[in-house]
Amino acid sequence: MTFKWRLSAVFANPNCLLGRRNRHQLLVTLLLNIATFFHGLGVGWMSPVMRELQTDESPLEFPVLVSQVSWIGSLVGIGSVMGNLIAGLLMDRIGRKMVLFFIAIPYTTFWFLVYFVQSVEFLYIGRLMAGVTGGACYVVLPTFISEIADTNVRGRLGSIILLSVNTGVLAGYIVSTNVGYYTSPPFIIALPVFYFICNIFIPETPHHLVRKGKYEAAKRSFMFYKNIRREEVKAEDEFEELKYLLIKEQTEKAKSFDYRDFITKPAFKAYASAAVLLISNQFSASFCVTTYLADVFAASHTTLDLGTCTIVIGVLQIVGNYVTTLLCDKYGRRILMLTSTLGAALCLTAFGTFTYFAKVIDLSAFGWLPLLILSCFVLLCNIGLVGCLFVVLVELFPAKIRSVGVSTFVVILSSTVFLTLKIFPICMAVWGISATMLGCSGITFCCFLYFCFFLEETNGKSLLEAYTCPISLSQFICEVYIQIFGYKMLMRLFQRPNCLLNRRNRYQLLTTLLINVISISHGIGIGWLSPTLRKLQSNSPVGFEVKSEFEISWVGSMLGMGSVTGNILIGCLLGRLGSKRCLLLIAIPHSCLWILVYFAQSVEYLYVGRLLAGICGGGMYIVHPIFLSEIADANIRGTFSAMVMLSVNVGVLVGYIMGTHLPYYSIPFMVLILPVCYLVSVLLFIKESPMHLIRIGKYSAAERSFRYYKNIKDSDNIHHQNRAMEEFEIMKIALSKGDPLQDAITFKDFCTRPALKAYGPALVLMIANQFSGLFTMVNYMSDIFANSGSTMDPDTCSIIIGAVQILGTYVTTLLCDICGRKLLMLVSTAGVAISLATFGCFTKYAETHDVGEYSWVPLLLMSMDIFLGNIGLVGCFFVSLVEMFPVKIRAKATSMAIVVCSSFVFVMLNIFPICMKQWGISATMWSCAGVTALSFLYFTFFMKETKEKSMLDD
Repeated sequence: MTFKWRLSAVFANPNCLLGRRNRHQLLVTLLLNIATFFHGLGVGWMSPVMRELQTDESPLEFPVLVSQVSWIGSLVGIGSVMGNLIAGLLMDRIGRKMVLFFIAIPYTTFWFLVYFVQSVEFLYIGRLMAGVTGGACYVVLPTFISEIADTNVRGRLGSIILLSVNTGVLAGYIVSTNVGYYTSPPFIIALPVFYFICNIFIPETPHHLVRKGKYEAAKRSFMFYKNIRREEVKAEDEFEELKYLLIKEQTEKAKSFDYRDFITKPAFKAYASAAVLLISNQFSASFCVTTYLADVFAASHTTLDLGTCTIVIGVLQIVGNYVTTLLCDKYGRRILMLTSTLGAALCLTAFGTFTYFAKVIDLSAFGWLPLLILSCFVLLCNIGLVGCLFVVLVELFPAKIRSVGVSTFVVILSSTVFLTLKIFPICMAVWGISATMLGCSGITFCCFLYFCFFLEETNGKSLLEAYTCPISLSQFICEVYIQIFGYKMLMRLFQRPNCLLNRRNRYQLLTTLLINVISISHGIGIGWLSPTLRKLQSNSPVGFEVKSEFEISWVGSMLGMGSVTGNILIGCLLGRLGSKRCLLLIAIPHSCLWILVYFAQSVEYLYVGRLLAGICGGGMYIVHPIFLSEIADANIRGTFSAMVMLSVNVGVLVGYIMGTHLPYYSIPFMVLILPVCYLVSVLLFIKESPMHLIRIGKYSAAERSFRYYKNIKDSDNIHHQNRAMEEFEIMKIALSKGDPLQDAITFKDFCTRPALKAYGPALVLMIANQFSGLFTMVNYMSDIFANSGSTMDPDTCSIIIGAVQILGTYVTTLLCDICGRKLLMLVSTAGVAISLATFGCFTKYAETHDVGEYSWVPLLLMSMDIFLGNIGLVGCFFVSLVEMFPVKIRAKATSMAIVVCSSFVFVMLNIFPICMKQWGISATMWSCAGVTALSFLYFTFFMKETKEKSMLDD
């Protein structure tokens, strides 16, 4: 009796799938997912078969090449697009049930073509038909299940779709491994026939019937799916409410369904989250690994049996999806997505690292590791990225555009399926499995960061609601931190004005990070040249070599000439177009750089590419400091400005690594992703600075921009809003007062006492920044180490220096607003002078003595030089330069100063390799040390501290 009572209590729980109300919903879900099971069976069956078709043991009478395999794999994506479109067009016209009947037909055709195959074209058409079935399933099944399921079980029933697919994938792996090619089709065809018969007994969804005006049929369908056996007042009321809401929705849709419904704030939020969701689902390689699993294991250096590994992965796919069904409605979609993306990124990184080292080191003792890593990857992918995909996709969109939105994004998903399946085997062949997996890891980690900040929780959301407020990352962290460490400590940290995660500073931080995507990309272009230039001098990977000192110096120095051009161009346009448009412009020449690098036929291509890279950098070094100084609070302005050089140095390190370890022609495609992401980010998330909007008289837009960057909400308390608006009015009065004078800036304005005081420190700052050799050495780092007397690998040393650069600039972000600019400048110039002088002495001594025992000394000295240079001369350069000039001439004076600095860049990049050739590395380093020592003396006596100086003061 006790057991029976407990069992009854379990079944009475509304969340139990076997509860009375949920039984028919579960039964219908299982019957419908026979279709997803046999679709998965076809996907899994092809993985070992495709590998077998490329060998001498092929069961077919014709050969199948690698290029044909990629088409066999990817045509399921094109078919999926067709299935999405067909199902999307027919679903509302003929009903969900009729579309469910239709999807069995192309799948049956697939197996007939497999059995009667005469050429590879039969397989092409068959995979296309299989894709039509899959694409239609992924449109109609999530919609059907969401319309029949209760809110509290919708997530689990929806996740059964991918659970069934993965069960089919496992069955496909087993069947293709153990059953002959021509034996499988006759047995598998029984599945779509059985599915077709089951569909006869499944009622249409009540949602569709109400929309068609068939209210009696809708009521019967509702009673069936809720398992109501007799008239119940509560059930009657529930149906009438559903009927009322659907009729109301349909009436509003008929009256006012136009483009404006697609440009609401909830809609835009849904687009962004859905796009990232699709990118993470496909470009994490989750589906590609499933499709080409046998090939992946073959390339992974595993010592285990490939067939066994494939079956183990298939089992774990099912386990992962089953875990989703258990956790999806209990813990929510968001936490599963975060766990899934982060775990997948880490597993892909581990897999790529293992396969990279397995090429050069005997790791046969760890031959089990690829299976372990991929098992973790597949398990983690399936508990979120795969298992929750369709549930989250349906729930993201507002009710009014849900049908169109979901259909559109499922079509896009199918297109990306085709794209990834087509390029994945090619990438493995051209780049190697390590680079392919590491690339997928990077994309997945970026998606994890997006989900952290922007993905809303949709658990428990009614499908008739338009929008649910997201749970922000900061709230989530607060809750966890409060439980573990206590409330007061966290609040004190976040309430500090200098904390970048302080409520007022968050959007300023987000904007800074987004605009510095182009800084990273620019840094990659700088760092990439150093190891690549050495490759181009001998055994060039392209059709020409760069041998003469003349060509080397011009390849390096064209960056400086381009920088001057970019300074002048953006300096002229900044006041006219505004910061946002200038931020968009600088991405164009940078993209052209990588296109020219890829299609280079002679050294002149590199000249033009470096010139365009310089235009991007020159424009960036004008617009970034001014834009950040106009949106950032005074107490954190230095930190944000230092992030520009921090981002550049991160890019330089990445460029060193890519230039050293990746093929020449692979790099441009990978780097081009960054300017594209940057363009999208600036367009969608960056607002014009309030100062510029005030200058051009757009006061309402300026106020909105000010409120955005200071994170002032209408729901904030009145005192907080009034205080912020007083700050805005002070800015408005100060800038409006100065505006009549802006057009009348004369030569006299450049001869005022504050202006003359600024010229000296600014000029010395630019001389120290460039003639200390800090930037020049970054460009020629591999050549410097090759001539330093060190026996260490020059490219490895360059990578270490890249990491030290990042550390130095990061220290600047921590100390710039605490210790002030002047102290960091003094420490930096003194340290650089000493390091360079010592480096010159070592290389001079190495010319006549054996220093093999001390080959680490050049790396140590250069690390000290770069680290100390970056904590002041580089890291504080732009923030100090902007703050030195009086407010009236600040924009023009800063622009002219950066033009002069860019000219110095050109001169140094041009003469540095010549000086090393003519004078030797020792004399060159001593010269740079002397310039830096004199700059130290000047800063000691004449440089003023500008920490916390208002941008409205002289």
